[in-house]
Amino acid sequence: MAVIPSATSEINVVKHRAIVAAILLVFALVGLFGNALVIISFIVGRKLRTITNVLVVNLAFPDFMACTVLLFQIAGLLSQTGRYPLHEAVCAAVVAVQYTGVCCSVYTLVAIAFVRWYVITRSIRGHQGFHTTKKIAIMVVIIWIFSISFMVVPPVLGIGTLGYSKYSSLCSSTDTNELDEYYVFLLGALIAIALLLTLVFYVRILCHVLRHNKQFRDKYAVDEGTGSSSTEAYQNTASSSIAAGSRPPMIKAINRKEIEITKNLFMVVCVFMLCFLGTSVNFIIPGSSVLTIYSTMILLVNSIVNPIIYGLKHPNFQEVFNKILCCRPV
Repeated sequence: MAVIPSATSEINVVKHRAIVAAILLVFALVGLFGNALVIISFIVGRKLRTITNVLVVNLAFPDFMACTVLLFQIAGLLSQTGRYPLHEAVCAAVVAVQYTGVCCSVYTLVAIAFVRWYVITRSIRGHQGFHTTKKIAIMVVIIWIFSISFMVVPPVLGIGTLGYSKYSSLCSSTDTNELDEYYVFLLGALIAIALLLTLVFYVRILCHVLRHNKQFRDKYAVDEGTGSSSTEAYQNTASSSIAAGSRPPMIKAINRKEIEITKNLFMVVCVFMLCFLGTSVNFIIPGSSVLTIYSTMILLVNSIVNPIIYGLKHPNFQEVFNKILCCRPV
């Protein structure tokens, strides 16, 4: 009698694997199309060739890689033998790509948050100082070196082994190395630190915007009290800024656009945090293999939603997307 529940449970697990495999196939196709569209849009759309969008493309590229290897994760999910159906080296490569992509993505989010903070609060006359192509390129190279080093160094030191996990039926850290949990914990800690830094920059942006708006309202109220019109008040504010050598006369319109872009990019951060939450809870409070499969699936959602956010919310990306999809000149 004890065998029957076990057999029934095994059948249920197989069903859940098939469900998740089907969903991941959809994720892979949508993610490949969406992230490829972001990369192509940046290449062909002159309006999108901004320094911040260099980081957006750096976010799309690891997502594209992650969606590519999803097809190999599906093979592991559908395996009925308890082993990866392809060579173990393929499974290890899949894990390496995914772990590198996750690390690269999350620290690119930190870089985007830093650049947004710098542009809005520190940049003089728009986009000068730190906000240059050369320095952003160096930042991208550092992110990739750090991400690849994290993937390589711990396994070389014996902390974790990349391969097939029988427990989750996925390519991840294996179940055989006693230090696998430390490797996963290290990955989680790096992601948590990155998300914390990202939130710090966005909170500082919010505080700056609120303070800036209050100062402008106070200035407008003083000018209105002296009898000057709103136009004159704004012109006086702009001219005083120019005299101080701090901001150009159109800074109000520029800041509104920058703030709108920042809001859209913050949505990307929020989605990543929500996707990461399920995996974090499952790691802290271990559950069944089915819960692990679904929490991992939710984490992989992050690789497909970013292009959707750009298409729906980012005006410049939205315009270029429409032209490409309608086969019109960009």
